[in-house]
Amino acid sequence: MKSSSCRLAVVLAPFSIACTAARAQQQPLAPPSAPVAPAAPLTAGFDDHFFVQSADGATRVELGALLQVHATAFERGLAGRESDVFLRRFRLEIGGRIDGEWLFNLEPKFTEREFEFEEAWLGVEPERGLLVMAGRMKEPFSLEEMRSQKHLSFVNFSLWNQLVPAEGHGLTLAGSRHDGALEWGAALYRGGEEGVNGGSEAAGRLVWRPFAGGPALARELALGVAATGGRAHDALGGDELKTEARVPFATFDGAAEADGARTRVGLELEWRGGPCEVTAEALRMERALEGPLGDEVARAQGGYLGVSWVLSGEARGKDGVRPARPFTTRGGSGLGALELAARLTRLQLNDGWFESGALPATSDPRRVTSLDVGLNWYPAWRVRVKLHGVMTRYARDVLLDGERRGEERALLLQLQLHF
Repeated sequence: MKSSSCRLAVVLAPFSIACTAARAQQQPLAPPSAPVAPAAPLTAGFDDHFFVQSADGATRVELGALLQVHATAFERGLAGRESDVFLRRFRLEIGGRIDGEWLFNLEPKFTEREFEFEEAWLGVEPERGLLVMAGRMKEPFSLEEMRSQKHLSFVNFSLWNQLVPAEGHGLTLAGSRHDGALEWGAALYRGGEEGVNGGSEAAGRLVWRPFAGGPALARELALGVAATGGRAHDALGGDELKTEARVPFATFDGAAEADGARTRVGLELEWRGGPCEVTAEALRMERALEGPLGDEVARAQGGYLGVSWVLSGEARGKDGVRPARPFTTRGGSGLGALELAARLTRLQLNDGWFESGALPATSDPRRVTSLDVGLNWYPAWRVRVKLHGVMTRYARDVLLDGERRGEERALLLQLQLHF
């Protein structure tokens, strides 16, 4: 049987070959594969930030950074205040756009003692002038807090900043008119800002530039209003109220808690014209406090007025001062830019902070006034040196490390590099 099968295969082989050839003739030849177009090259460079982007610019990733080194010197004889030099902040900024409409931002921050993500959010821009963000980001409240720390005229924030929200976890909608006359933001946060363990908060801010299309001197006038409202649930024990030199003048009792409603309202003004800038805010806060002596409603109110003037004549922009003649050690004659800045701040606390026992009665200043006067040197646009003197005055003497004082002074030095 095996040999018969072999003979049959040999006899049929020519017919099989002929059929295969006929089928091959009936089928068209496959066209040659089209050449694959090379991918568009990426471009990289530096235009205020290091960047990498696609050829069409629809996808772009940027890298920035902020480095701040501080030195603080206190007057002699002030117990508990030690002069120091320290790393205040090193922050990376990684952000960009994907496929034209998706945006993201990551800001890991490093200090001498800790690491945290200052911001980490993903957003979408469905149309020009409208942005929806989710993650950890700035709450839309307070002119001072919303501005970049890179471009402030002062070493530290005002007294009031410690009572306004910073970053929080939630959802934010932000928008603006194409001519810049209106900007707005609305947000809902679960857990509130940093340090709050529970509760929720809503925030909103509206900024109006009445002369956005007008004369140059009035064009940069901006008026704003903002508010927050919600409930906070947090243990405050060990938290501190600090001066503008970033040292405490009152410390919360270990049993103190924020447990209940909290509201804040703020008015703001900003104006820039040539070498001059003026910023001001008026603020009011009300919150429920629980202390070892009972429950109280604590209120705080006040505000600040800040003025700066570029003595060397350059324009004071939103992104700081760009020296007309940058300083260089390589034989140039430029001296950089000089700016004089002054800020007056007032914070008033009602009895609720102390009658509840949340703050000790010996730390009740009734009213705190701070005056910050300093000189800023811009050897280059991305390098800044700030030397400021800060005087803090208490309307009622407070107990500072066993010594009752009505005022204190400090000298602040900041070295900053950013891009």
